Amino acid sequence: MKDTTENALFNRIASNDTLAFRQLYDKYFPILCTNATKILKSALWSEEISQEVFLYIWENRKQLATIENPKAWLFRIASNKCLDRIRRQGVEIRAQYIIQNVSHEEPNGRHDYNLVRQLIAEAVLQLPEQQRQAYRLHQEELSYKEIAERLGISPNTVRNHLVRAFAGIRQHLLNHGIPLFVIFFYLQ
Repeated sequence: MKDTTENALFNRIASNDTLAFRQLYDKYFPILCTNATKILKSALWSEEISQEVFLYIWENRKQLATIENPKAWLFRIASNKCLDRIRRQGVEIRAQYIIQNVSHEEPNGRHDYNLVRQLIAEAVLQLPEQQRQAYRLHQEELSYKEIAERLGISPNTVRNHLVRAFAGIRQHLLNHGIPLFVIFFYLQ
C-alpha cells in the first residue's frame, strides 16, 4: 500500500526516493503552473517557475523531513519565486534602460547588461561557501530567520554573511569597471 500524503512523500524524497519525487511532481506541477500563471500572466514563465520549484525541492531534499505543512510550503516557494521573477524583471528592465541610455563606451547596451549578469554570477561563485549559501537563499526571498534555520546559524550571522556577500559582489563589479549606479539596480 502506498502512502501518498505530502508528509510521507517529503520524507521519502528526503531519503532520495525518486519515485516519491515523481509522484509529487505529477501531482503538483500542473497545480503550481496554474497558480503561477495567475500571478505572472505567462504560461512559459509559470512552467519555468514550477520547474525551478521542483529543482529546489530536489536540491534541498535532505531538509524536507522537517517541513510541517508540505503543501503550504510548496505554494509559498512557488509564490516567492513568482514574486522574485516579477522583481527581477523590473530591475532588469530598469537596468537595461539605464545601460542603453547612459553607456557611451558601448553602443550595444545589451552586451553590457549580459556582462553585468555574468560578472555577478562569477562573483557569487567566488564567495566563501556560507556567504554564497546565504546569498542564494536571500535571492529566493527567504527571511534572515529562515536562512538561519536552513544554515544552522543565527540571524545576525546571516546578516553579516549577506553584508559581506553584497560587498564582495559590488567590489567584483567595480573592479571590472561597472559604474556604481548600474550596480545599485542589480543589487537592490
